[in-house]
Amino acid sequence: MHVLRTVVPDALLLDPSRRGAGESRKAVRHPDPAAFPVRRRRRIAHGAVYGLHGHGTGAVLLGVPSGTGYAVVIDTRPRAETFGRVAVASLDGPRALLVPAGCLYGVQALTDRAAVEVRSATREPRAQRLSADPDDPDLQLRWLVPRLLRTPREDRSWAGLCTRLGAPPGPRRDRVSLW
Repeated sequence: MHVLRTVVPDALLLDPSRRGAGESRKAVRHPDPAAFPVRRRRRIAHGAVYGLHGHGTGAVLLGVPSGTGYAVVIDTRPRAETFGRVAVASLDGPRALLVPAGCLYGVQALTDRAAVEVRSATREPRAQRLSADPDDPDLQLRWLVPRLLRTPREDRSWAGLCTRLGAPPGPRRDRVSLW
């Protein structure tokens, strides 16, 4: 399995169809999909976004088993030096993304009726899940299929999430990096 580290620490792009340990010579332990038994699958229309969601206590394995999706990971761990950093990648078929606890993830469908699969070790109660509106102008996200920016409700805004996490308020300022 080819494992590629990202600019968001502990977020890994996994490609079982390729061999190799990724760009690092150090061994990178890749997750066993059996460790993520809870599955949720959604079909989304071309240009629609599934997310932004996050789990506060456990990692998530994110994939697009049919169709193609544009995945976004945002580091929302307030104590991390990389708070607010965004990494993006294209997901399709066997490629998957390991999203660490405390990070938001979202997928935009690049093909019609793309299937987004989210796997986790447990299903967190809704009150413990992280979320933000993918079209919040404070996030400064550039989706591949353009979307209208809108002012979200306070409980779904980036500013509201920052307040809940005890993080510095204001627009997300860190750079976006491709894997």
